Amino acid sequence: MKNPTSFLAAVLVGLFVLAGNARIHAQVSPSRQPGTIRGKITAVNAAELSVAAANGEVRATVPDKTVIRQEIAMQLSDIAPGMYLGTTAEKQADGTFRASEVHVFSEDQRGTGEGHRPSSSVPNSTMTNASVEKVEDVVVQDVKGRVMSLKFSDGEIKVFVPPGIPLVKRVVASRDALKPGAEVSLQGTPGPDGTVIASQITIRASK
Repeated sequence: MKNPTSFLAAVLVGLFVLAGNARIHAQVSPSRQPGTIRGKITAVNAAELSVAAANGEVRATVPDKTVIRQEIAMQLSDIAPGMYLGTTAEKQADGTFRASEVHVFSEDQRGTGEGHRPSSSVPNSTMTNASVEKVEDVVVQDVKGRVMSLKFSDGEIKVFVPPGIPLVKRVVASRDALKPGAEVSLQGTPGPDGTVIASQITIRASK
């Protein structure tokens, strides 16, 4: 039979290793998951906030350099030449595109993701990030809307924007806009204590 003392020591070492691994896993999930964290703010305490995300509660620190943006609902008539925006749309039989959502970027985001590509979020649709060259009021199949001529680095398309779809504009905001109940998208890097150090936070418009 093996030395009981040695056997007990080996068991204790194994338990310590398992406990350490469990602690590391607890820190990594969910706050160290890659990508954007989406959820609702549940608490705000000075430079820290808690977000109820799909994979659990996430704690985040908000340094002074964190960029905070807020989405504000806008009207169809607010769309104007010179804006830089992103739109999800579906191609129509006449070669134009019909928008299902439009979000105008804040000025500091101009140029973000510029181009026209298939959208992975909505089947049979595209995402276009581009500058508005021209806007015209039109009537398409008895629906009064606006057609945007969107220009990007290697092309240009026309997008029909019907009434009633989500239209928002992003503006730079202060940390005072971070309040419990707000829906947010948060990007950041893992902190040493298992929190997320936020680099960007977008406060979503109320639906």
